[in-house]
Amino acid sequence: MAVGFDNVVLYERLRDQAYLDPLLRIPNLNKMLELITESPVISGDRCFAVIDIDDFSSINDTLGHEFGDAVLKEVYRTLRNNLNESVISRINSDTFGLLGPASEVNAVKLLALFDNPFPIQGNELRLSATIGLVALERGKPADPEVLKNANLALKPAKHTKRGSAVYFSDEMGGIMRDRIRLLRGIRSAIEAQKFFLVYQPKISLDTGKPDGLEALLRWQNEEGDYISPDYFIPLAEQSGLMVIIGNHVLRSACWQLSRLREQGYTSLVMSINVSQLQLQEADFVQVLERILQDYNVPPDKIELEITESIAADDPKKTRDLLLKIREIGVNIAIDDFGTGFSSLSILKYIPAGRLKIDRSFILEMEQDDSIARIILGLGRNLGMMVTAEGVETGDQYRALRDLGCDEAQGWFFSKPLEEEALYKWLRSVFG
Repeated sequence: MAVGFDNVVLYERLRDQAYLDPLLRIPNLNKMLELITESPVISGDRCFAVIDIDDFSSINDTLGHEFGDAVLKEVYRTLRNNLNESVISRINSDTFGLLGPASEVNAVKLLALFDNPFPIQGNELRLSATIGLVALERGKPADPEVLKNANLALKPAKHTKRGSAVYFSDEMGGIMRDRIRLLRGIRSAIEAQKFFLVYQPKISLDTGKPDGLEALLRWQNEEGDYISPDYFIPLAEQSGLMVIIGNHVLRSACWQLSRLREQGYTSLVMSINVSQLQLQEADFVQVLERILQDYNVPPDKIELEITESIAADDPKKTRDLLLKIREIGVNIAIDDFGTGFSSLSILKYIPAGRLKIDRSFILEMEQDDSIARIILGLGRNLGMMVTAEGVETGDQYRALRDLGCDEAQGWFFSKPLEEEALYKWLRSVFG
């Protein structure tokens, strides 16, 4: 009997550890998932919500974990005193999950709970929370998917609407399914080596001849559709796959430049876009040097294109890295110049030799060429070369040439070309 009682006590302790939050002694994530699936079907409207306390990690870091625990206890006390018919759980370090009638679990009522300051250890502390909600279908059992859906509603709000409440919609679900499908496609394309490069010629406006190429990443999925880089590159960056893809681009572009040099096109410079994630890799410079050596490519025939926003987070660290790249002979260009939030001040941190005027300013030139003039003047004053992107008409070409722009690229000269078409185009130009 004693052993039996001991086993009962042990079982209860194990159950507590599995289903109860140790700090607040309320249901944890495991218990909430169980309650969601086992909650009875009722005729009234119900809702599930995820409440994420904004900047909770900063509170812990600056005021200590004991103070952070007091914050959690006071938030729970407020929820408990105002939500009499709802199940309250702690599903993450700074996140509460709620399951209850829509009359209690709704955006207006939950946000109102954070209108007044919270009394924490003798202090009045103002808190805000971002909330994701899912309206449960009347008369049907809840599904564990509601937790995922609530988080889907929560995530974009944390980035753009902190301190707000957002309801999950079918559109959000569709977007997420598309993202998951696209992410799987990216992974498959990496494994099957389905990413490839096209090359857009860059024209010297002094000689009218090509003086370089920009390597551009392309992807054709299994259905034969071309996926826009504007669509898949941000997802690749968010998922941590951009370093793999970026290194593939570096290697493929250097290989192509090596082949071009073997054919006698030794004056061409290859421009290659690199992402912030690539530059953050500790061995990026070593990887770059190894690729240059593998294909016997002169460093001064490679130009890495970066966006000005790359230097925004840590200008000094970025500058030190780019100086190392310049030391091995590789050039730096600032892409899409003029579109970033710190366009002018950031120039002193980036040791670049070229500015690229964003295509949006080129499109405006016929009505107003003031921005293009400013960037060209800035480039000249700093001793930098200037390239215009997106040149599509003869009028744009002539205006840029008359303004003293060094280089241009765009469909007026040539669309981006695959390897075979590129060689054909070069032969037609150079003879």
